[in-house]
Amino acid sequence: MNTQTKLASDLATKVQSGNLAILPLFLDASLDDGSLVEALRSHYAEYMQSHYPKAWAYYTGEQQSEQDYYKLSARSMAYLRIMDYLDHEGERFPDGNLHGEDVVSRPIGLMRKILKGEHGDYHPDFLEDMVHLFSQLSEVDEFNIPTRGQVQGWMERHESGLDPEVIAWRAQNKDRIIGLLGEKLKSKKNRGSHYQLKEGMGESDIRKQILTWWREDRFHLHFAIRSAEELNRYLDYSMSEDEKRVMAEAEEKGIPIFATPYFLSLIDTRRREEQQRPGSDLALRSYLFYSQDLVDEFGSIVAWEKEDIAEPGKPNVAGWVLPSHNVHRRYPEVAIFIPDTMGRACGGLCSYCQRMYDFQGGRFNFELEKLRPRQSWQEKLELNMEYFRNDPYLSDILITGGDAFMSSVKSLKQILDGVLTMAQNKVKDNESRPEGEKYATMRRVRLGTKIPVYLPQRVTKELAGVLKEFREKAALVGLKQCVVQTHISSAMEITPDTKKAISRLLEAGWAVTNQEVFTVAASRRGHSAKLRKTLNEIGVLPYYTFSVKGFKENRELFATNSRSTQEQIEESSIGLVAQRYHAALRPFMSDAPHMVESIDSIRKSDEIPFLATDRNTLNLPGVGKSNTYRTIGITDDGRRILQFEFDHTRPHSQVIEEMGVVIVIESKSIAHYLRQMEAMGEDISEYETIWGYSAGSLAPRSTVFEGLA
Repeated sequence: MNTQTKLASDLATKVQSGNLAILPLFLDASLDDGSLVEALRSHYAEYMQSHYPKAWAYYTGEQQSEQDYYKLSARSMAYLRIMDYLDHEGERFPDGNLHGEDVVSRPIGLMRKILKGEHGDYHPDFLEDMVHLFSQLSEVDEFNIPTRGQVQGWMERHESGLDPEVIAWRAQNKDRIIGLLGEKLKSKKNRGSHYQLKEGMGESDIRKQILTWWREDRFHLHFAIRSAEELNRYLDYSMSEDEKRVMAEAEEKGIPIFATPYFLSLIDTRRREEQQRPGSDLALRSYLFYSQDLVDEFGSIVAWEKEDIAEPGKPNVAGWVLPSHNVHRRYPEVAIFIPDTMGRACGGLCSYCQRMYDFQGGRFNFELEKLRPRQSWQEKLELNMEYFRNDPYLSDILITGGDAFMSSVKSLKQILDGVLTMAQNKVKDNESRPEGEKYATMRRVRLGTKIPVYLPQRVTKELAGVLKEFREKAALVGLKQCVVQTHISSAMEITPDTKKAISRLLEAGWAVTNQEVFTVAASRRGHSAKLRKTLNEIGVLPYYTFSVKGFKENRELFATNSRSTQEQIEESSIGLVAQRYHAALRPFMSDAPHMVESIDSIRKSDEIPFLATDRNTLNLPGVGKSNTYRTIGITDDGRRILQFEFDHTRPHSQVIEEMGVVIVIESKSIAHYLRQMEAMGEDISEYETIWGYSAGSLAPRSTVFEGLA
């Protein structure tokens, strides 16, 4: 019996054994498909109102708060899903994973064919999802929430870049890479470069010189790896045949390859049998190596966040009129600022980069010298700052790119000086405005960066000095929070160099928060929990855990929303801070130099392994972030169709308010995701409750981030 036949048989058995009341409806030849849907809706509505009134109230919207969500059992969530399936049976949805081609949600129609014994090409992933749905309806599947001990056991499976044994094998990697760099320097192909060896230098002196240069960020940028062949060489020829083939195809198609020697030293190139914990660096590998999907889609990738596509002087999808391509905006109180400096580049290219569609059009690149600011940049900076000054709502600026720390220290100081002048002018302008007509003044400045992962050497004393000076002046004009937002997705990315860089930022008075990208590798049991704990130990507060954005190009890395919800409820929950400590959390952001001690005091007092101050969420096209969703449909190949509400805890533009809901069709089925987990060596029985998470509720913002957008 093949997989499809067995699953179809299992589904029929589940219906016959635990859902007898509906079986005659499916088999009643007098009912056409529309009448069958109505009959099933009537049956389930009556049953829910009688036996699951809380689930019914959630379904109708009468009681739909976060507290109401957490009252839903696995079975009541299944009833919620079957009602949503019935409401959307036969509905067509444009699927971004198929370049806008319509897909139809028709689980009831397919179920009828199966129960009537009609042969068909039913996808196993669809069948498996439906088997679990009817198991939940029969009270077979339930949420067995893991104990704290179980979660901590999962955390122990994952290493940290601060572990002595990890530091040891990475030191060997570094030695090997230094040898390769020495060979390159001795080849005399770098004449005209700042990095040249003196005539007659011996091997020992060459090594000492390279070790000195290793501490310089410019050295790593200069010798960044830019080809598939060179990448394999610097990884000690450890790339698999498939990895070599895909990376070569990517290079030929024009997808940039850019990896610093430092970052490559973090990749475990030893044979699997030599590794203490095989797969510990999978999260790092997953954004270093590109997928076949990305290569195939490159050239036809579309922007996920449509509000980022804007023409100066015209409203974007979120309804905001912008002054230039340098400003992106979704919300009333905050806007993103992307400077025309080297800040448009990064210290490396992540395979899931949300701006991959810009790379395919040539708007983004790694020609670093060409990204240096032109003479006209000062005028453009002033123009963009005037936009912030003259907007009545803006109080928060997020400087990113690219990467805010890729700007030179001189350029970053120029940008921060512009922000400071703008903030001062906003305060001064209000002096002449009557009460009730005053504009929001600037309260917060944030810098988005992945430099502590890709190139921590760039966080120099000089950079920290500029940040400290700005922090001191900013407090005088009402800027209450100065925040660096990092993008760290694995505890293995946190090295002694990263820790040193973070320490300098904290000493400069800038709080450091983290946004994890929840890739497949990062979604393994206990992985995010271990990351939170390690971040806390170096003084970083988890801020968001983001599901991977994008369509088919990011399918390989996308962890289904059901897994994100499962992680939120079953793993991150052991780090929830008790209400009695919330008041103690609030001043953390304004006292960055003492962040490590402050975090540790709460962990010890509340007896929790980490502070789960982050929210699991997804960036939605045109409406910002949310994790409040319902599964309203399913494709023939088992991919769930999710309907998201926007975040009701924060203000939106009128355009967004009128938008109502957003539909996202996932790029893979749960079965597909679990096959990936199994291939990584995971025991998929530990993920069994994933099938039941078909709805979610965005967790409230932690009190430590009160007012932080």
